[in-house]
Amino acid sequence: MKTASRILGSAAFHARFEVQDSPTYGAERRGAPMAAFTRISREPILERGAMEHPHLVVVADDTLVDGRAAAPLLGRDDETPVLVNVRADVALALPEPVLRADFTAMALEATGRLSTLSTALGAAAASLIGLDEDHCRAGINAELEGELDGDELKANLTLAHDVYLLARTWASIPWPPESDTVRVLEADLVELALDSPRRAAPSIYATANSPSRRTGDWRQFRPVLEHDKCNRCWLCFVWCPEAAITLDENEFPEVDYDVCKGCLVCAHECPTQAFRVEREVRA
Repeated sequence: MKTASRILGSAAFHARFEVQDSPTYGAERRGAPMAAFTRISREPILERGAMEHPHLVVVADDTLVDGRAAAPLLGRDDETPVLVNVRADVALALPEPVLRADFTAMALEATGRLSTLSTALGAAAASLIGLDEDHCRAGINAELEGELDGDELKANLTLAHDVYLLARTWASIPWPPESDTVRVLEADLVELALDSPRRAAPSIYATANSPSRRTGDWRQFRPVLEHDKCNRCWLCFVWCPEAAITLDENEFPEVDYDVCKGCLVCAHECPTQAFRVEREVRA
């Protein structure tokens, strides 16, 4: 999402807009969902941080829209379009307007890499707000040219072209909005007393907090063990950063999918390639 936001911002910058990009990270990073906010205006942008009332929401993973692991629809009103990366056969319980496409499949087909999902989402957003494709291409070059070799960059530009044309078939969003009411939050200042560290920052001794947060909701792909290929070397058990893998009575690994974030370190480190990678789909 950070790269998608930067691509959109760079594209708008090349179109001579004022732009501000503000990514936000959670406390947990590996596999965790994150958000990025891109402000685009003809006037100087003085506000910072998260947006309270976005004009367009882009969701990279349809499993996040229910709000259990993140809240991507926070601040959205009835007229705010939502662009969702979702398979065609998955139903979404979302109020209109919703724009949907399987950008994951498009990214994998065009480049073979899931990371290029950021290119697809950035290009789709740029197309929706009416930026020229040349500006979209310039934004991708600005963000990726020094990171990818020639063939990889060309594949990303081809992906962006296909996504840009697809988004053109949807209704565009007038940009910048002709009028926008700035909502000011009014609140009395509260004077905070100085407390001792023992009271202000107490130690937390309660156990079993982590299991109550089902980090498996963040997953886009899941590792599935093929027992006939497993030689029980324990490497997946050792490498798993979230302790989501345990060993059964026969020393075969077992994956706790409520905790597994889908980082796929286990599949990468497995010497016998005993883990099959499957795309995560929730109806």
